[in-house]
Amino acid sequence: MELPGIDPKGVDIKVAEGILTVKGSHQQKNEVTKRDFFSREIRYGAFERSMALPKGMKAEDLKAVYRDGVLQLTAAMPKEAISKEIKIQIEGTDATKPEVDKKTA
Repeated sequence: MELPGIDPKGVDIKVAEGILTVKGSHQQKNEVTKRDFFSREIRYGAFERSMALPKGMKAEDLKAVYRDGVLQLTAAMPKEAISKEIKIQIEGTDATKPEVDKKTA
């Protein structure tokens, strides 16, 4: 997740019933004081993202690293979650064209 400018101490990561939830908030203040005027700008907001973890993944296996505004969550993929790949042949390609009998054509 890209979280630029957000303090990682304010980010909450939880897993409940196979759902990973990352939430937090940010606040940015900007003040300018000059002889003739004073300006204050405050931007704030909250965020929350949830996703289902693959079947068999354990919350204890998740690791979180925050570096350069990016939160990276990693865990080993459980064997039961890895699907088997099956190649499906598409009809109409050269490999599946029925041969035409040149005598009758």
